[in-house]
Amino acid sequence: MKFITQIVIALLSVIFIACVDVFDPQLTGKDVQIVFEGTLTDQPGPHYFVLSFSAGYNSKESVFDRFVNAAKVWITDEKNVRTDLLDLNRGQFSTPDGFQGQIGKSYTLHIRTSDGVEYASTTETMRPSPPIDRVYSEFKLTTTPRPKYRGNFNIYIDVKDPATEGDFYRWNWKNYQKASNCELYTVPRTDPPVRFYKKCCEDCWNITQCIGCVKVASDNLVNGRILAKQNIAQIPYDDITPYYLLIEQMSLSREAYNFWKSIDAQANNSGGIFDTAPATIRGNIKNLSDDTKPMLGFFQVSAVTQKVAYIQRNGVGVQPFVELAPNYPFHPDCAVCNESAYRTAKRPIEWKD
Repeated sequence: MKFITQIVIALLSVIFIACVDVFDPQLTGKDVQIVFEGTLTDQPGPHYFVLSFSAGYNSKESVFDRFVNAAKVWITDEKNVRTDLLDLNRGQFSTPDGFQGQIGKSYTLHIRTSDGVEYASTTETMRPSPPIDRVYSEFKLTTTPRPKYRGNFNIYIDVKDPATEGDFYRWNWKNYQKASNCELYTVPRTDPPVRFYKKCCEDCWNITQCIGCVKVASDNLVNGRILAKQNIAQIPYDDITPYYLLIEQMSLSREAYNFWKSIDAQANNSGGIFDTAPATIRGNIKNLSDDTKPMLGFFQVSAVTQKVAYIQRNGVGVQPFVELAPNYPFHPDCAVCNESAYRTAKRPIEWKD
């Protein structure tokens, strides 16, 4: 009897499960907004900017093919001198050759879309960026099961904050490694596929950077003293050779600091019941005809201080390991080093062969 009862319960469970339809909320981005990305610095240009449309929650929507086309974009300074940006298509714009920001000058971004809607940012003044005094690292073993790397190096910097109050900072970093090949070539109409690496026709470097990372700080508690042990990066222990690191320190206005601080807080929201619910973070670009429909993003104006460090990765007491790439033979032809965010033929500053 007990056995029969168990069978009946199992059958009823299957019936009930079979009657459950998968719930699809069909959420889409009905309230589409324009998103601006880009920073004007005092470094030699060109400086690149992107205009795109926000996407909704539905996974079928993508931000990668939703660009704002045929817009007019320009920058004015405090003397109302206008610099028109070049339209590179697919929502991308760049400053003309020879144009770069200057410390102490103020800049405003202007945008006119193809349907005549005009936007303008608040005025941003380029503040100086002090030098980076010291770069150092601390090794930490990986404790998670089946890690990709045996450990990581946390990278820290010290900065002497100026005596002026209200200094704000943001940091980025890039790693350059000499490319061993520039193309994985597959011989047409081969089964199974026959593949070769093609060496680079010229010196070429692969670029690794932390896309979307937000590292910011203020001098609120240390004004005029050392801004110590700022954790700005984490690099892998996948080799014992020195790790080339180009660190960029950008000055920020108070408004830019608050914007990026809010972005960081929302990105690291743990999702607990006491966390603040996600909300649209307003930037500094206004719709001149309808203040309730601002543009997302922030027009950032920054002076940049750069520092190169070679992080030593030997002598930590354990051997590194890393997943090996496929070992294909080399083709007799070479491939061009195509410029992108991940590869360049331009020799990195202070590079040591």
